[in-house]
Amino acid sequence: MKKIFFAIVIMIAIIGTSCNKAYLDVKPTSSITAGNFYQSQQDIQQAVTGVYSSLRDWPVDIYLFLSEVRSNNFYAVFADAQRDYFDINNFQENAQDGTLHDTWQSLYSMINRANGVLGNIDNVTFDNPSLKTQYKAETRFLRAYAYFQLVRLWGRVPLVTKVISPSEGVQIKQSEPADIYKFITTEMDAVKDSLPGNYSASADNGRVTSWAVKGILAKVYLTMAGYPLKQTAMMNNAKALLEDIISHEGTTPKLKLTPNYGDLFGYKNDNLHDMLEVQYVSGGLGEGTSFPSQVLGNVSLSLVNVTILNSANRLTISQDLLTSYDSTDKRFGVTYDTSYTTNDNPPQHSNVPFFKKFVDFGLTTLTKYDDWPENFPLLRYADVLLMEAEILNDESGPTGQATDLLNRIRSRAGLPSLTPATKEEFDSALTTEYRHEFADEGQYWFYLVRTEKAIPVMNAWFQATGRSKTIDEHNLLYPIPQTEIDIYPDLYHQNPGY
Repeated sequence: MKKIFFAIVIMIAIIGTSCNKAYLDVKPTSSITAGNFYQSQQDIQQAVTGVYSSLRDWPVDIYLFLSEVRSNNFYAVFADAQRDYFDINNFQENAQDGTLHDTWQSLYSMINRANGVLGNIDNVTFDNPSLKTQYKAETRFLRAYAYFQLVRLWGRVPLVTKVISPSEGVQIKQSEPADIYKFITTEMDAVKDSLPGNYSASADNGRVTSWAVKGILAKVYLTMAGYPLKQTAMMNNAKALLEDIISHEGTTPKLKLTPNYGDLFGYKNDNLHDMLEVQYVSGGLGEGTSFPSQVLGNVSLSLVNVTILNSANRLTISQDLLTSYDSTDKRFGVTYDTSYTTNDNPPQHSNVPFFKKFVDFGLTTLTKYDDWPENFPLLRYADVLLMEAEILNDESGPTGQATDLLNRIRSRAGLPSLTPATKEEFDSALTTEYRHEFADEGQYWFYLVRTEKAIPVMNAWFQATGRSKTIDEHNLLYPIPQTEIDIYPDLYHQNPGY
């Protein structure tokens, strides 16, 4: 069971909120301090678990609100109060928005936890030295991954690589994106071969594998090759990693394209197919997710009354997204519900579509709206194939190999093969596949930004939806939370345009 690994550990100021497994033998909180916690191999194990637990904030904060909602996949039509999603979707967010503050704090909390592990692990004796190497590699990757999120969202951010005192903190300025990316790639490259390619024990569900590191690192390199750094030579680095992964296709259960798209989702498929997932478990343990509720329509559910965000007068799936699908695309029925009975009394019929990809309608274990057990994918094998296809097209146009990779994704979706004649035709088809394959997963917006499509796509969409709005380059980053500017007015400078 996945909750064996994802029990959340208690540690004052550094590690985190709860624990549900006796074997962890957590120390009483009254006796734990940062100075005396890291004494044993078990302490380090708990601390590493604490770093992993920070991933649980990412799906809603980063991949939904700051990515999916940012794109033309959602249309925020009304805000009856201060709604960050409305501001984000309409590109009118400001430095006071709570989502920005919470995401910034969450990512730096994760980095602080990782720094605590890495600053103390070498002082602890391990029964198994290889386990120490593994824990260090996992933690270095997760810290670098957090910085990847920060630099994509905010650009110039502080680079903190050790536990610091308050007096040290007021001396750390924002680093340039190129320096942040250099740190990320150096860390991930250093550990990519230090981890297992697969874990056999269910207790290790959710742990990072060497293949996950290589896949995420390839995405980092692709991002560096695109906007904003435009270091095109990094495509070669990404290609080498992707070809390494693809050459091992089928050697582990997660390095293959699952034949049925619908089998990728639902809690019964957790940890079976994806290369890296955020772990959740329901049952009132405080380790569930609210992600399905955030995008759930006013649908009648006997299992639990959930908080409804997606509705006709607030935030809806855009018609532009819904009508962009081919009528034979099997992914549509897996991803959306467009006709259902509502939760009204008496029940009504609704045709307001909602994302159902992560909604398990037959669950009976939920206790409230944020108790869903569905894991969230951070990396899927389909992403590996599409990234490789993108690189091959950029190098040589729509060659047979590039087209074959694209058509593998289309074939699974029940779509006919394409034969693009030009780079531009291939690129357009690739953009469509990113949008449809990863709808509701938060990958599409980041793809648009790094490929310099975000501005033309969004401006065309604003015009098509009758909104007198245009965006420019400054809108590709978020404003740094005002709370951070206020604390460090002499160190931090707001992003241009905010």
